[in-house]
Amino acid sequence: MSANPALDGPLSAAKRTPAKSSRTRAGKDSAASGVETREKLLAAARACLRDEGIAGVSARAIARHGDLNQALVFYHYGSVDGLLQAVARNDSERRARLYEDRLADVSTLKELVSVGRQIHDAEMAEGTISDLTQLLAGAASSPDLGAALYDGMQEWTTMVEEALARVVADTPLASMVPLGDVAYALASLFLGLELMGGIDGDHSRVGNLFDSLDAVSGLVDVLLRSGAAGS
Repeated sequence: MSANPALDGPLSAAKRTPAKSSRTRAGKDSAASGVETREKLLAAARACLRDEGIAGVSARAIARHGDLNQALVFYHYGSVDGLLQAVARNDSERRARLYEDRLADVSTLKELVSVGRQIHDAEMAEGTISDLTQLLAGAASSPDLGAALYDGMQEWTTMVEEALARVVADTPLASMVPLGDVAYALASLFLGLELMGGIDGDHSRVGNLFDSLDAVSGLVDVLLRSGAAGS
């Protein structure tokens, strides 16, 4: 209680409120600034991977690509490897958000091949295949980075498995095919295609392969449906 009672009344409380509001706004601004900085670091790390390759990635190189202070790498991610793990997780989450709805609508093998082709074309156009190639190279010497990449692939494998379950639903294969193993094989095949497409200058080869898969998948769908009708 102050010596002057007037200072403890409503007027005093009103005077104190702006200071609290200012602190709240400052906290929000600081949080927003932190998110923005982390996004800039992720973008700088991707640019560094593409320009320098995994062998040229360092805190200094990343900072140079993002016009940032290299100390921010350690402040926000703990280490360069921690930042690369965040890139791997962020890219996987982005792909999942982008294609989750399309995969959820898949009910035929032909549709699954079509979504695979869309993903491949988008990844090639955006240059993210180069990022993935370099991250996989870095995973050879970083178990934690390898784990982050694998976790991202597991999310994709699960979505593919769910799509396959819809494809073979009400067919004789529903109880015969180990969907988890098939989904793992398809995800591995797709990853291999992505990597080969990134190092092979003749991108038409992957396009031709998708054309073949499209034709074969249509035939398989017919066989599956006829088998379901006859069962």
